[in-house]
Amino acid sequence: MEFKNKTVVITGGGGVLCGAFAKYMGSLGANVAILDLKKEAADAVANEIINAGGRAKGYAANVLKKDELEKVHKEILKDFGECDILINGAGGNNPKGTTTNEYFKKEDILDESVVSFFDLDPSGIEFVFNLNFLGTLLPTQVFAQDMIEYGGGSIIN
Repeated sequence: MEFKNKTVVITGGGGVLCGAFAKYMGSLGANVAILDLKKEAADAVANEIINAGGRAKGYAANVLKKDELEKVHKEILKDFGECDILINGAGGNNPKGTTTNEYFKKEDILDESVVSFFDLDPSGIEFVFNLNFLGTLLPTQVFAQDMIEYGGGSIIN
């Protein structure tokens, strides 16, 4: 597959895993738009790609805020053109949505130092759900429009 001059948008691109995806896509000649909640993390990955001879730019974006994604989309259109490939890599967990032990044991219910399934904070679960589901849905709604316009593209979740 040819990636030269294709625009690849990567959410969570300032992180370790998606940062590696970004660098690889940059090495193949793609224009890489790196979206991250932390602009400095996105810029750091972009600078590595640029220093290696590629084309990249970092953008601050919260994948849970469609208006931010739409604003960044306009910037990417100006900088690189339409999105050809979207990699939805933003995601994560929250301590309030995590149990202490990987497997449930009946005695965990009585141990106040242990967070069991029955102690999970709904706000933590909501955050994890929103980040991992809506954080994929919203970028797809914004960037897939480019793919519909020209009749091609790929989305990787």
